[in-house]
Amino acid sequence: MYFIHKAGLPLTLIFIMLSCSTYAQGSRHIADPLNLTTTLGAGFDADVLKVAGRLGGDSQKIEISSNFGGDKWHLAYLYSPQTQLSNWNVSASIKHGKTDTEIGRFNHYQYQLGIISEFSGWMETSVFTELGANYLSVRDYPDNDSLTAQASVTILKPWSDRWYNALVAKSSAAIDGSERYETHGWLSTGYRLTERWSWEIQYRYESVRYEGMNEEETNWSFAIQSQF
Repeated sequence: MYFIHKAGLPLTLIFIMLSCSTYAQGSRHIADPLNLTTTLGAGFDADVLKVAGRLGGDSQKIEISSNFGGDKWHLAYLYSPQTQLSNWNVSASIKHGKTDTEIGRFNHYQYQLGIISEFSGWMETSVFTELGANYLSVRDYPDNDSLTAQASVTILKPWSDRWYNALVAKSSAAIDGSERYETHGWLSTGYRLTERWSWEIQYRYESVRYEGMNEEETNWSFAIQSQF
């Protein structure tokens, strides 16, 4: 569900990506969530080594990321028509992790399905909204499984050919009578070194309430990525 950082505001090096695109997609910004590229990469999330890869196509991509031990991983799929006739994009993902509780750590899986819509806002601002459902399955404790409705908004604002900001706000709440509420928000500032390379600094806040447990987390992160 989430990472628990024992330090106050750790600096996190996320993914240093090497990538190549499968076709020309010049209209997409490097930070655009609908940008389809093929990537391979590795990096550090706090003190955890992570590896990642993404296979892109003309209208879809598959992403996978995992820590080096393989006990926390995320597999995602996106179908994006990339045409002016369709403004609807379908996302699906499976996420495996371990939840820290007062009585131990438990394996869990999250299955998510969503619909993403893109809008052009004021002054070249791109707005992406996603509505979906997320099902949490806790191994050995099926009574704690839950289903939530989720909504998120991503705002991408390029200020120039180089500088840009991205703001993400996401919330979910249980719709099956269980106690599960999650709020995530992060603000990124990025700089495009070239058309293919950029670095990004991100500040993130997360709040989770699950079956009587409350967890809040804030952290900084730093990422470098490339696309070709």
